[in-house]
Amino acid sequence: MLNSAMVLAAIAALVFVPAPAIGQTPGDPERGTLDGSPLDDLPPYISVLTDFGSRPDWSPDGERLVFIDGVPLGDVFELDVATGETRNLTGGFEHMGFTRAYYLPTGDVLLCGPTSGPRPSDTRPEAGRFTGVMSVLRAPFENAPQPLGMPCWEGMATSDLSPRIAWNRSDIDYTDADLVNRVVYGISEIWTGELYYEEERVLLENVELVIDRTAVSPIAVLEVQDFRAGTDELIFTAYAYEGGEVMSVDLSTGLVTNHSQSPLYEEPEGVAPNGAWVLVERDLDSATIPGPLDIWLLPLDGSQAWDRLTHFNRYRGGWYASNPAVNPDGTHFAFQLSIDGDVEGEGRGVLLFDIAASGRPTAPPVPASMAAGGSGCSVRENSSGGAAWLLVAALLGLILRVRRPTSASRVTRHVMSTAT
Repeated sequence: MLNSAMVLAAIAALVFVPAPAIGQTPGDPERGTLDGSPLDDLPPYISVLTDFGSRPDWSPDGERLVFIDGVPLGDVFELDVATGETRNLTGGFEHMGFTRAYYLPTGDVLLCGPTSGPRPSDTRPEAGRFTGVMSVLRAPFENAPQPLGMPCWEGMATSDLSPRIAWNRSDIDYTDADLVNRVVYGISEIWTGELYYEEERVLLENVELVIDRTAVSPIAVLEVQDFRAGTDELIFTAYAYEGGEVMSVDLSTGLVTNHSQSPLYEEPEGVAPNGAWVLVERDLDSATIPGPLDIWLLPLDGSQAWDRLTHFNRYRGGWYASNPAVNPDGTHFAFQLSIDGDVEGEGRGVLLFDIAASGRPTAPPVPASMAAGGSGCSVRENSSGGAAWLLVAALLGLILRVRRPTSASRVTRHVMSTAT
């Protein structure tokens, strides 16, 4: 019996029509050509900060990083970049672990993590990943976090200049045995709100739905990534659309923009402090089942002038670079050393990329008083047309009648990114 990944790959092969590849390099000839690990031959502008951890995020002053020590759930650690000292911010209270941690402009930390349900195990290695709730861990991090009463799914975004945050609401679980049904009929939305401090309490106000999946495609899965400085845009990933796209939504007009317009798998992460570019996880080889990724820089001016920053997937064994976060002055970015495994996003350490030393221009932040503006063009229509969607619907209808075993989450997630 075909598993869900194979069936979805077959659907993608039938209906996926590549978009024009602007500035695209065909294939990745160096991928998997070297033994060892990327740490064996780092360029002089990349240095190692820690030998463990994943998903780094910068403090407002650019002096510290917060990261998770394990995936899908772990403790939250803080790293002093200058001294290399680390401390566990969540070791002093009971919890199930956290999937995400982001600094707020106040110096507090926004968290996502489950408060009930199963914990990760050998049979369910990603339990808890998709059932998080938001909370705020107040500095100096001596007490348990304060719950915000709102669910969170995968990534969140925090503004550098205001108490505004953004998050995803979804009931899609990539580990579910009925994955196709989950993706086709599940919820996928992006929301925003503002944190309000009332003495010792933190409240979430002005909660608004920004966008749902239908603004991109009927089965698109959305994940918010970051606010774009100097604009009213919110950068997000659209999975299950053109292989995975770098997109944004204007919070004032609702205009959705496709910045990458490429048939390859692309997932935006850190945005430059001046809003000029975004760092993207990208795979040149396949939009059907992407594997080890590398980090690219994509200007947000519509040029599609891709600039590859890392070459970690040259090493055999599933090594890759991911989860880049740009520091507040735009001179460096932190990222994680990753390796393909049973749990998506597994980190083997946090590294530092010196942008200026690599010969590229830095991205100093825009003034806080700069007026926000829109950008880009509207979403490009799906080139596969209505007939392809009818074929997808027919095939999915057949699949939903078949009992499917659970498949590896990384494979199924990336396979879903091509079902357009």
